[in-house]
Amino acid sequence: MFKDIRIVLIFSVVLIDIIGIGIIFPIIPDLLKEVGIEKNASAALWGGLLSSSYAFMQFVFSPTIGTLSDIFGRRPILLIASLLLGLDYLVMGFSETLLILFIGRIVGGLAGGTIATGTAYLADISDSKDKKKNFAIIGAAFGLGFIMGPIIGGLIGEITVRAPFFLSAFLCFLNFFLCLFFLPETIHSRTKNEFRIKNLNPFFNISYVFKIPLFKGLFFCFFLIAFANTVYPAIWSFWGREVFGWSTGMIGVTLACYGLLLFIVQAFVIRLKFFDQLSTKTLTLFSLTCGIIALVSFGLVRVEILVFAIIPVAALSEMVNPTLKAYMSNEISEKDQGLLQGVLNSIVGLTSVIGPISMSYIFSIGASNNSLVYNPGAPFLFAGCLFLSSLILIRRFLD
Repeated sequence: MFKDIRIVLIFSVVLIDIIGIGIIFPIIPDLLKEVGIEKNASAALWGGLLSSSYAFMQFVFSPTIGTLSDIFGRRPILLIASLLLGLDYLVMGFSETLLILFIGRIVGGLAGGTIATGTAYLADISDSKDKKKNFAIIGAAFGLGFIMGPIIGGLIGEITVRAPFFLSAFLCFLNFFLCLFFLPETIHSRTKNEFRIKNLNPFFNISYVFKIPLFKGLFFCFFLIAFANTVYPAIWSFWGREVFGWSTGMIGVTLACYGLLLFIVQAFVIRLKFFDQLSTKTLTLFSLTCGIIALVSFGLVRVEILVFAIIPVAALSEMVNPTLKAYMSNEISEKDQGLLQGVLNSIVGLTSVIGPISMSYIFSIGASNNSLVYNPGAPFLFAGCLFLSSLILIRRFLD
């Protein structure tokens, strides 16, 4: 997995970025109180809007950031993104008003190009047969960061609510210096695209990629999968409390289990000979089937211990993302790898805006005592239908 120092560095860069994001999750309610949002219900609303503003900027500007990495190189984009994110966390750490927090999240979303650019970097240094495995390290970094970030943030936040922001800033600056001193450039003058003003227009970049007939269908399937996966961060804690009466600690334990298994699947399982030899279509359909089984099971389960049996199946479904990304990467020019990853990141950003709202609304209906059929797991069943739709459609697009 880590024979190439460049892969180690990209893993480290993405891991530090995800830890930096996760660190601030536990302290958002207390921070909002410090800027004048006292009521818990109002804090939840404003917290959701802060997250949505970050995701919306990712949706709009990720294709442009990806295109700029195709033009100017991966290394400069990673450097600028890390530096801006570090400064952004410092500003948020010193913020005294809600407006400054929103400005911080908007700048953070604009600068948050490390995942898309890091994936494009891996595409540059990988053979077509190795892209799936190398792309999976992004998911591995996400899984590990998903565990470490909130834990560190919760502990550091006990000292002062501002401390996690300063630690996030430190990690971003650490990213900056890692890239500056150790990460070589992969885009050279003969493979760089020429800069045009229209490259700054995110909608031009998106329309350019959508002109590839194969990608239209695959992008829609990727959207359905990303939309379905928003069910976990959106309603997991509410569902756990409603169905099983989980405490905050138990919610944290289950999420940590998922993050750990996600890391294992992306870092090791996908590299096993059995999975490595499967065709793109077979592995994609296997992963989607695992997702359908897991989501439907979560939607219907009423026995607590069974949740821990379902989580590994859910983690196996995460192999679909690196598999699809690798397939599309092999179908597009080497000069447009950054643009492709930017568009895929944009799709994730869009689902991060609309997904939590949709899933929360479905949960509120399913968990209502006035509902025709009481089922707090309704969002999982809906997400399972999205996975099933993607599975049916994707059979038409993959060889």
